[in-house]
Amino acid sequence: MKDLDFMARAIKLAKKGQLKVQPNPMVGCVIVKNNKIIGEGWHMEYGKDHAEINAIKNCKKKFGAKKALKLIAGSNVYVNLEPCSIEKNTPPCSNALIEYQIKKLFCGTLDPNPKINGRGIKLLKKNGIETSVGLLKNECKELNRVFFTNQKKSRPYIILKSAQSLDGKIALQSGESNWITNPESRKNSHHIRSKVKGILVGRNTAEHDNPALTVRLTKNELGLAKGEAIVQPVKIILGNLKKSKKVNKIFTDNSKVIIGSRQSAKKSKNVEYLEYKRKNFLEEFLQDLLDRNISSILVEGGQKTLNAFIANNLFDELVLYTAPMFLGKGSKEALSVNPPGAIKTSIKLKMVRLERFKEDIKTTYYNNNL
Repeated sequence: MKDLDFMARAIKLAKKGQLKVQPNPMVGCVIVKNNKIIGEGWHMEYGKDHAEINAIKNCKKKFGAKKALKLIAGSNVYVNLEPCSIEKNTPPCSNALIEYQIKKLFCGTLDPNPKINGRGIKLLKKNGIETSVGLLKNECKELNRVFFTNQKKSRPYIILKSAQSLDGKIALQSGESNWITNPESRKNSHHIRSKVKGILVGRNTAEHDNPALTVRLTKNELGLAKGEAIVQPVKIILGNLKKSKKVNKIFTDNSKVIIGSRQSAKKSKNVEYLEYKRKNFLEEFLQDLLDRNISSILVEGGQKTLNAFIANNLFDELVLYTAPMFLGKGSKEALSVNPPGAIKTSIKLKMVRLERFKEDIKTTYYNNNL
């Protein structure tokens, strides 16, 4: 096997933590001696051991503690993200690699966290360990788009999602919108929900649709073991929303709900109200959500809310499900943003994926480069 193969394996391992590690990054680690893998691991859950520690434990489990010490000494380690060099929930991984006397570290990317960025690499070099940064760099960055955005922009990673007709409509003039897309598309959208920490809608959508804002997939569909729990995203409402018979699904099952608005309200069980003085408080609201470890958010509407994120250029990804139907003149448009002063000043997106769910087409766009 080649260096690229070992790093590709580290990336594959890292993906196993996708549903449980946020706001931490997904990280995989492979330990190699004489061109053979002697230990591997990944960051399994936020607050628990990092990938490097799990890879060392895996080696010990395979060969026994005494033999593992000899094997790891002089080995090469492949990790998609720079080993941490500060102590937070766990001890620094850089220290462990030094202690076990590895020979060389292959690292996909530096950690974007300014407290770590390059520090772990410098520490390893200082202790006589060879380092190589940049192996499968683009793939490693793509894996942790959420984490890189959190660190560089001090806000959650924002995904805007809309289901529309061919003529760009989301509902009839009467307000009827169920269902534009087919069951396969809706199931796929629940997979997106399972990968984010929060789902956000505007007050009008909450009052009109009374959505549950939950992940409605089985453990098997999510790739979870029987003993693992399905972690539901936090429900986030933009605008002053009060409990009522009309809006009850959002507040069921002890769901965690955060409401951001310009009006004050008393905190109630599982519901947190954040009050803002400024009319445009969206950016401040997002920073407060990140402070609460909500590192990624799926924005599901409605039109006014989606427009607000686009107008403020506060989004990283746009997902459009398009169904093969026309809803016609007078129907509600998916988006209705103000025009730019000139074409060259408009927001330009990059299409990264095109998927088909029977007759529906899903298009994914990125709004920034990492």
